[in-house]
Amino acid sequence: MNDAEYIPISDSDSDLSPDEQDEFKELKNLENENKEPLNTGDVTFGEDSDVILTLYNKLDSYRIALFASNRGRQQVPISFAACAVVICLAIRASQNGSDLKGSRDDVLNVTPMQSDGIFVFFTLKTCGFVLDTSERDRALADLAIERTLRRKAELEAAEHKAKYQLLHVELTQLREEFQSVRAVSQAFVRHSDPPDSSSQPVGSAPSGAHRGQYELVKSLPLSNTGNCRVMASCDYLNVLCVSQPSTNPIFRGFGIRKINTVEQRPLKYIHLHCQPVRDLAFHSNAQDGLLISASLDKSVRLTSLLTDQVVQTYQCPSPVWSCCWASPDPHRLFAGCSNGSVLVFDIRFTSGPVATLTVPENTSPVIGLQYVPRCGDSTRPTAGGLLVGQLTKITFMAEASSDPSVTRIPSETVATEETTAHAGDLSPVLEADRQSPDLFGANSNPPVIHSFQAVTDYSPHSLPLEGSLVSLCLAPESRHFLASYRPSQRLPRVRHLLAELISENHSLEVATVVEHCTYTCRELHSLWAGPRMKMLTRTRLFNGSGGMTAIAGCEDVGGAIVWRCDTGTRLQTLHPPDATTENPVIDVCPFATTGSDQFNLALLTERTVHFYRWTSISL
Repeated sequence: MNDAEYIPISDSDSDLSPDEQDEFKELKNLENENKEPLNTGDVTFGEDSDVILTLYNKLDSYRIALFASNRGRQQVPISFAACAVVICLAIRASQNGSDLKGSRDDVLNVTPMQSDGIFVFFTLKTCGFVLDTSERDRALADLAIERTLRRKAELEAAEHKAKYQLLHVELTQLREEFQSVRAVSQAFVRHSDPPDSSSQPVGSAPSGAHRGQYELVKSLPLSNTGNCRVMASCDYLNVLCVSQPSTNPIFRGFGIRKINTVEQRPLKYIHLHCQPVRDLAFHSNAQDGLLISASLDKSVRLTSLLTDQVVQTYQCPSPVWSCCWASPDPHRLFAGCSNGSVLVFDIRFTSGPVATLTVPENTSPVIGLQYVPRCGDSTRPTAGGLLVGQLTKITFMAEASSDPSVTRIPSETVATEETTAHAGDLSPVLEADRQSPDLFGANSNPPVIHSFQAVTDYSPHSLPLEGSLVSLCLAPESRHFLASYRPSQRLPRVRHLLAELISENHSLEVATVVEHCTYTCRELHSLWAGPRMKMLTRTRLFNGSGGMTAIAGCEDVGGAIVWRCDTGTRLQTLHPPDATTENPVIDVCPFATTGSDQFNLALLTERTVHFYRWTSISL
C-alpha cells in the first residue's frame, strides 16, 4: 500500500472530521518513508511485530487504531479476539486516566512493526460493548422491596393506631356508663328508707360477707435508703402513687413512684419536691388524672399522671402537712399547714389561695383533712364541709352559702382572710349580673354564680374528742370517720375511734334547716392496738368485700390489723415480710382495678410496698 488510506469498520466511523483523516494520512506516509522502528512511549516496534494499538480519546467516544502487518502483501483481517483485546485495553486506559498509544499486546504476545501495516479506526459503540450492571440492578431491586415493606408497615401502623383510638373512645364511654350506673345505684341506696341505726350496727354486712381473707401477692422494693411515707390510688388509671426519695444523686429531693396495680410493677419516677412529701390525694369523682402533693418545702403541686408533668405549683407560708379535694367540685382543694391554717385553692386561679381558714384558738399543725360532701337526704339534710384534724382536736367546718337571699341565724363564723392582693384579677370574674344575652326572650337560666362567690363562709364546730391525733380518715357515703390516737397516760394503748358525724337541727323548716344546724359526733367503736407508736401511722376506712372495714398498722404485731366496723372485732392480722417493730407499716391504701369492684390492699413500709388480694372462702 503506497498511499495511506482510511478504512472504516462501519458507517458510524465515517463521522471522523477531515482533520482526523488528514492526521491519519500524514502518519501513514511518515511510516512508509521511515523503515526504522518507531518509538512510541516505552514500547519499541521491531522487525517481528504483528499488532500495534493506538487509543485516541475524541470528545465522548474512543477511536482505537489497530496496526496489523501485511505479510505476503496480503491484508490481515481484524479478528474478534483482537477487537476484544482492544476494548479491554481501552477500558483499562479510561479507568487509569492514561492512553495506550504504542502499548504492547499482552494477549497475543507480539511486538508490532511499523512496516507493512495498516490502521483501522473504530468506535467502542460499534463493537456492541455492554457494561456489567448486575450489582446496580440488584441494589435497585432491594431498594424497591424495602420501599414496599416500609409502605406496608406504615399502613399497618396507621391501622393499629386507628383501632387503638376507637378502643380508647369505647373504653371512655364504658367508664362513663359505669360511673353513671354506680352513681344511680348509690343514690337509690342512699334515698331508700334506712333502717334504725339503734337496731342495726354501722357497716353491717350480710351473713357470710366476711368469709375470706387477704393474701400476700407481691412485695415490691422501692428505696434502699427508706423515707417512703404516703400512698394514693387512682383506680380508673390502675396506678398507685408512692412517695419516695430521689435515686439520682444529681437531682436530690423527693417525688412519687407510679406503680401498675394490675401487674404490680413500677412504671416511672416523677420528681416533685425538695423536702419530704406528707400527703397525696386524687379527686374521687373527676377522672382527670390530677394528683395533689403536699410537702414540707412549703409548696403544693398539681401533677398530671396523663403527661407525668407538674401543671401547677402553689407556694404556702409554712410547711404543708395535709391536702384534699372538695369533692364533687373538680376545681377546689384544701391544704393544711403546720401553723394551723387551712388554705383554699381554686385550680382556675393560679396566683395563690382564694381564702385562708383558721380554727379559733388553735395553731396546732393540721395533720389530716377530709371533705364531707353535702347530704341531699330530705329526712336529715346536712351541709357539706371540711373535717380538720389537728394534733389536739378535730373541727368540722360547715359550709354556708353566701347568697344574701338565704336567711341565716347569727353563729360563730371562722375567720376567713380573702386574698386582697388579687382583687383586681377577680373583679371581672365576680360580676353578679353576668349572664348570657336573652336573644330569643325565653332564657330561663339564672345567672351563673362563680364558685368563689357561691361558697365563702365556714362555721366551725368542735367535736368532743380528746387525744393526740395522728391520722384522720372518712367514709363520705355514710359520714363515718376514723380517728387514730397515740397512747397517753389515761389511755395507754393505741386507739382507733370510729365515729359518725351527726347534726342537731334547731328549725322545723326544711328549706333553712341546713343553715341552722350544729354538728357533733357519735362514737361507735374503739378499735384497740398495741401500747406504742413511734412513727405517725396512717389508717384507712373503706367499704370492702365484707362491708365497712378499718385497717391500721401496728408496731407490736409487726404488720397491720384489719377490723370489722359493724361489730368492732378483729378480722385479720397481716404480716408483711420486712415489717418489724423497728420497721412498721406506716401507710395503707385500699385500691380497686378496672373491671372489678373488689378492694385490694397496699401496705407500705419505709422501703417496700406489699400487695394483698382479698380471697373469698367458700364453705
